[in-house]
Amino acid sequence: MFAAYWPRVAEWRTYVLHLAAGVVFSVVAVELLPEITRRGLVTDVVIGFAAGIITMVLVDELLDRMNARRKKEAASANSLNASASIGQSTASESVMSLAVPVGVDFVLDGLLLGVGFAAGAKIGILLALAEAVEQLAVGMALGVELRASGSSSLRTVLFSTALALLVYVSALAGGTVLSHLSDAPMEAILSFGLAALLYLVTEELLREAHEEGETRIGTTLFFAGFLAFLVVGMTLG
Repeated sequence: MFAAYWPRVAEWRTYVLHLAAGVVFSVVAVELLPEITRRGLVTDVVIGFAAGIITMVLVDELLDRMNARRKKEAASANSLNASASIGQSTASESVMSLAVPVGVDFVLDGLLLGVGFAAGAKIGILLALAEAVEQLAVGMALGVELRASGSSSLRTVLFSTALALLVYVSALAGGTVLSHLSDAPMEAILSFGLAALLYLVTEELLREAHEEGETRIGTTLFFAGFLAFLVVGMTLG
């Protein structure tokens, strides 16, 4: 809604990205990693962690190819002075190419959230809060891109809301289907989530934040987010 009705919110995106990175990293370091270590199932940790990294790399590669194709098509349409109907088709394809990566991200977030609650209420709550901040940054980016592609404010809000529902659906699936797993599968899934979140922080949030521009405020927000969720975790403990 901020991005749809107040486009200047894009100027805050670098700050939100830094804050989200600090929050997610804090949950990984303070809650998820100790829980995995406590279970002590080394083989399952290796399997789950490797699967998480491979999955994130493959998804990232797929999304990079989709974005490259979208940019190539847009450049081709502009160079040929395409008609209005072709321009509308390109805009529609552009929206869909945005929807796919965001949808994948939200589905993975929801599954991890469901697994977190299956592992324990405290981990689930902290993951929910961390993912809320991360998805704020994603939502802002999506809203700005949709408005830039010509979508109306109302359509931007409705489209973003529809994608956000994927989080709840996948979280419900993750929390119900995975809640009765034994220690070994749960350890592998938690390790998968650990790898996915570390990849998210290092290869997505911080990389995008630095592309937006490095500032002392952004760096401060990273550590403020980490400290805040460290305190929250200690308080809930």
